[in-house]
Amino acid sequence: MSNNVFPLSNKYRLTVTRLLVILTVAVFLDELLVLFLLDMLPPMPKLADYLLDATLMAALIFPVFYFLVYRPMSRNIAELRQAEEELSTVSVAFESKDPILITDAQANILRANKTFQNISGYSAEELVGRNPRIFNSERYSEAYYNKMWHQLVRTGSWSGETRIRDKRGYETPIGVVINAVKNEQQETTHYVAIYN
Repeated sequence: MSNNVFPLSNKYRLTVTRLLVILTVAVFLDELLVLFLLDMLPPMPKLADYLLDATLMAALIFPVFYFLVYRPMSRNIAELRQAEEELSTVSVAFESKDPILITDAQANILRANKTFQNISGYSAEELVGRNPRIFNSERYSEAYYNKMWHQLVRTGSWSGETRIRDKRGYETPIGVVINAVKNEQQETTHYVAIYN
């Protein structure tokens, strides 16, 4: 087990402990406020007193739970989903020794494995944020690339022979399989190109 796990669990334990203390104090102060308000009112039947007590407590506690529990949990869930998507994309792509390129849905390069960097002559820093068009060969027409992109968008995958123009301008013929990575709503979030 990695040593990095323990600081995270301690951090979350402290956060949960702090949250429980804050919620306990908030409930205590809210109850004091409700009792003070009920004491200021004229005497009323016990049932009305209980109902008013419960209503006031709910009204005062709701914002505390909303801002201290619900909103942070919603944010954490969204962050976890995003991290899960990224981890899924990366784990699928980098298990292979083949040259691999990952782009976002707009075809901006996010990652390239070492094998791809060696073939292309570009470092990871030079590739990130650029469009794979930098590798386009002059041997293929724009219509060829448009047809490839159209099929990729329509079916979610494309495979065929292409050429990569490396940093020095040399062209290498290579086979490629490009697959769209989709989220739960079937929206494309990334493209993974595996060359062989």
